[in-house]
Amino acid sequence: MNRDHINELAEQQAERRQNLYQGVRLDRNHIEVNKHPFEIAFEYRDGFDLDKFVERFSPILNKYDYIVGDWGFEQLRLKGFYRDDVKDAQRAQTIGAVQDYLYEYCNFGCAYFILKNERVIKPKRTSHSRKDDRRSTNNKRDKQSRGRSNRSSSRSKQRRKSNHKAFTTKHKAAPFTEKQQKPANVKASSGNQARTTKQNNGKRHFTIRQK
Repeated sequence: MNRDHINELAEQQAERRQNLYQGVRLDRNHIEVNKHPFEIAFEYRDGFDLDKFVERFSPILNKYDYIVGDWGFEQLRLKGFYRDDVKDAQRAQTIGAVQDYLYEYCNFGCAYFILKNERVIKPKRTSHSRKDDRRSTNNKRDKQSRGRSNRSSSRSKQRRKSNHKAFTTKHKAAPFTEKQQKPANVKASSGNQARTTKQNNGKRHFTIRQK
């Protein structure tokens, strides 16, 4: 596909878009696209061109509070931004960060403009998105309930473990040590002699005989 054919396709698409969207300039600072009102809040180096804006316009931009258009290589680029007080928007998506956007993503010193959307149209929530929200809410509730049940079960296990230790602890018996009895020391005196005799029951005992 050569460049001439690409340019021809781009021109055909631009013609179709012109038939879809009609732009009207009401005064110096106010325009309408298909009767949707916008205000030119800021313009740098005559950056705003109504015809080019209509060619690049898309209805999805109606959900933003501001539309920023910048020029690069003779092409217009559009980007939407929210107000600074929108809670769910990140700072990079708010109009307060537009200078950062121009410095980081646009050509240095390029012409640009900022339009204020005078009738913001929020996209309608589909049934699929509502189901997703309900599903995520239910998942959060399930996680919370599981967390509570896990904490309660762990506490009950700890209580049972402590009670088990309190009631089943046994004192170990002292180790058994065999005591050996020393034989009695008998001193032989004059005229006395010690000897052992064995009884019928197998036990031995000492007897002292007189000489």
